[in-house]
Amino acid sequence: MRFWTREVAGWGLILLGLFAFFKCYGLLTSEDHRLIEGSALTIVGIVIFRGGIHLLKVAVAAQVCDEVQQRLEVESRTPARGMQSPRAGAPIYR
Repeated sequence: MRFWTREVAGWGLILLGLFAFFKCYGLLTSEDHRLIEGSALTIVGIVIFRGGIHLLKVAVAAQVCDEVQQRLEVESRTPARGMQSPRAGAPIYR
């Protein structure tokens, strides 16, 4: 459940970054061409958008790690079948 909070926060930041880009477009294409305000807001939008993407990547990586940990725990509880060494079928040279 911890992953959902990161994922929701990531999607929220992505949407906020897209909204900042929309406002940048409005500032840059207005009649008085507010270049300084638009460029500053563009940098802010890039940082917010990249932060959202990073949160999504962290949420997915944490979820994968948790699933692998659960699989390893299940495998360690089950008894091994045919306790053979990895090289059981390999020929022995003397």
